[in-house]
Amino acid sequence: MAPLQTLLCTLALTTTATAFTATPPIYQQPRRHLSPLFSDKDKGGGGSAIATPKTKQVTTTVQKQKQKSKQKKKMKPSDPDLRNEEDFEDAPMFRLYLIGDESYEQEHVVTRIFEVVEDCSEDDAATLFKSAYQSGEAFMGKYPREIAEMYGEQLTRSDPIIYADVRDDK
Repeated sequence: MAPLQTLLCTLALTTTATAFTATPPIYQQPRRHLSPLFSDKDKGGGGSAIATPKTKQVTTTVQKQKQKSKQKKKMKPSDPDLRNEEDFEDAPMFRLYLIGDESYEQEHVVTRIFEVVEDCSEDDAATLFKSAYQSGEAFMGKYPREIAEMYGEQLTRSDPIIYADVRDDK
C-alpha cells in the first residue's frame, strides 16, 4: 500500500506545483475588432465597415392637415339644450260631434257642454245645441285623441245622457 500512497502524493504535488508556477502563454492571436472604428480600409485590408446601398432610396413623408375642431360652447343651466332637437310630429286630431236628440233639455245640455269642454262658452254651447237639434249633429271642435275621447265620455256619462261622437279627422 505504501507504493500506491507515494504515487498519489507525487501526482498531487506535481499538479499543484504546475498550477502556481508562471508559464508563458501558448499562442494568442491578435484581436480583430469588427466595428467601423477599427476597420482596415486605409491599410488596404478587408475589415468590416458599414454597408452602403447600391440602389437609390427615396423616402416621402406625408403630413396630415389639422382639421379645425369645433369648440364646445359652455352652456349655462338656464340655457335650453339645443343639441337634442327632435322633430316632433303633431298629435293626430279627432273631431268631436254633438249628436242631436229630441229628448234633450236645452238648459241641461248647454250647462254640461260649458262645464266639460274647456274652450266653449255658454253662448257657443247654446249655438251647438240649436245646430244639433236642427241638423242632427253639430261639430264641436278638433282635439287630440285622448282629449276628444275624454270630452265624449264625460258628456255620455251625464244624467240624462248627452250623445257625443269622436271621429278621425281624415
